[in-house]
Amino acid sequence: MGTNTRRKDGRIGDRITFDHSEDALRVDIRQQIPPAQMSLLSIWLVAWCALEAAVVYFWTQEPNEGNAWLGYAIYSAFWGFFAFRIGKVWLWRLRGREVLVVDRKGVSIAMAFGERGLPDFFAHGTYSLPQRIKENPQQILRTFESAFWSLGGETLQFASGKRTMVLGKQLSDRDADTLLKMVQSAIRRLSAD
Repeated sequence: MGTNTRRKDGRIGDRITFDHSEDALRVDIRQQIPPAQMSLLSIWLVAWCALEAAVVYFWTQEPNEGNAWLGYAIYSAFWGFFAFRIGKVWLWRLRGREVLVVDRKGVSIAMAFGERGLPDFFAHGTYSLPQRIKENPQQILRTFESAFWSLGGETLQFASGKRTMVLGKQLSDRDADTLLKMVQSAIRRLSAD
């Protein structure tokens, strides 16, 4: 008894939508999070910017003594790095989505912000079939990547030459397994021509 990978409603779980046609499979994985988590992320971003504003204010009020500018430059480099990361996650959670298209030519994957995103294309025969990423619960980085404030936590991967492509950020095991079966089925069906 096999699993039916052709679903009628065009949805897998809450975040994945797909469209089957004769010539292609298109999958959209939305990256939105619940409003409470988005609020926490927004508060974090605002607080981070307010901290920098306070530091700049006090730094400009006092006369510079010694190497104060060097300390501020080092602090600002760290602040800028984390501000960029937080901002990128905030924007990703607001408008981000992963787009996977399997057609008769090959497979393309794009990380799209709204409607913008450059796809990576792989012709049939140049990549291995997608598979699940094996979890190692003892690896702290995997735990961090599955948090809502992170962009990581991919669940599927496939190799093409020396590159390994990953997708399916922070999907549940059930959704990832269903998506994997559907994508593998579409690749087998559409690459046979």
